[in-house]
Amino acid sequence: MSIVINLPAELEHAIAGEAAKAGMSVSDYVAGRLAQGTTTNGSHGLKRRLTGPELVQRWKELGLIGYRTDIADPEAHSRRLREAAQRRTTG
Repeated sequence: MSIVINLPAELEHAIAGEAAKAGMSVSDYVAGRLAQGTTTNGSHGLKRRLTGPELVQRWKELGLIGYRTDIADPEAHSRRLREAAQRRTTG
């Protein structure tokens, strides 16, 4: 499938630069980015930052939040870790 898109010159240059860094043709690079579902922010071709709730949801999907069900009191656990780290000596 072919799609023609009129881009601002600076976005075109940014995309061409990213494609060159990746060692890819612009066409392959753009197709890959579209397949990944990345978004752009403004005219600079930068990835959009996730909002706080989106980031927390992503971390949950990746299993980074809520996997330590053995820790009943996270604050006390953090305190114990911090105290143990402070007692360590170099050597």
